[in-house]
Amino acid sequence: MGQPTLIKDNILILGVTPMDSPTYGLGSEDPAVQVNIGFGGYFDGTQINASLALPDDVIYPERVWERPSGTNNPFIPMCQSTFGLSSRPQYPAMKEWEWRGDAIWMVGATQSVDLRLRYYANFPTFFSQTLDFDTTFVPIMDSLDAIAYKTAVKYATMLGSPGLADVKTDAKEQMFQLKNANTRRMQSENYQRIPYGHYGNGVNNQGGFGYPGGQ
Repeated sequence: MGQPTLIKDNILILGVTPMDSPTYGLGSEDPAVQVNIGFGGYFDGTQINASLALPDDVIYPERVWERPSGTNNPFIPMCQSTFGLSSRPQYPAMKEWEWRGDAIWMVGATQSVDLRLRYYANFPTFFSQTLDFDTTFVPIMDSLDAIAYKTAVKYATMLGSPGLADVKTDAKEQMFQLKNANTRRMQSENYQRIPYGHYGNGVNNQGGFGYPGGQ
């Protein structure tokens, strides 16, 4: 339902090394190379660095920023590619990204960069052999009634209860109330479409650091 509880922001992956072309070597431009960061580590075009991996609770990223490694520069937004990554030489920055195969794919950069992520996260695992209901919580505000009624549906179904239809109706109503509360929260915020081709500090396909037209 887009609950903000499940959004994590300002998650950093520091020191993402330059792309490594199997043909031309480390940091050498090669439009045939793409790199990615997944749950198993960072693939630089030649090998995988397991220490540079996505957090285990990532469902999918919402936004990605970058800056040169070893600096305290502001992070520059990267452009999310919707129709595949560009076939182009690499620059000092990644510039664009694509979510594909449970990994963030990029063209790569000729220098090390730091990445900043905002992403939707998995729920924590609630069930275990030592589960204590006195201390277990679901991190969604005002979800108690919805959980109670959906639990009642489970029991009523197993027991063949004649009240199954009623508790199903109540469970749907409580879920609607949760969605409605989240929708009202979102309506209180101003949303503006990002102009086509906008990324970095420039507009109209002008890049961020390390690009012609960038700042």
